[in-house]
Amino acid sequence: MIRNNLETIIDNNKVTYKRYFDVPVELLFEVWSSKEHLAEWWGPDGFTLTTNSLDFSNEGIWDFVMHGPDGHDYKNKIQFINIQKPHLISYKHIGDGEGDEDVDFHSKIIFETQGDGTNLIMEQIFSSQAELERVNEKYGAIEGGKQHVGNLAKYLEKIK
Repeated sequence: MIRNNLETIIDNNKVTYKRYFDVPVELLFEVWSSKEHLAEWWGPDGFTLTTNSLDFSNEGIWDFVMHGPDGHDYKNKIQFINIQKPHLISYKHIGDGEGDEDVDFHSKIIFETQGDGTNLIMEQIFSSQAELERVNEKYGAIEGGKQHVGNLAKYLEKIK
């Protein structure tokens, strides 16, 4: 992976984002797993975040609201499936917690030590290619994913 360059791969029902970060794997993992850090960078450009609760454990739930730049609040719940500190966070987006599962996907965040830095591989897996296309058309999921990783990079520059 090339430093400061985001690679995006779309393959059927999966979007993969890859980027090298010049920070230790432990720091990158911490920034993905602490509500204090998440509040500083999570989401696409212009979004802010409020965490209602975060149980960062296998089968734990993260209940949060993303506040859009348009003034709309987007309720979200994530269930963690497999956490292997500091190399893997796997989770399932389970809707808004109020019965609406409009966006249903699995994510796998892989942290690979590379010299003094870390390769980040973020996979979003949808139930079908049609579902990925629907979510991308409705919410701009692919561009949002790119901005998400970009905001992570900006935050890491501030704290490293």
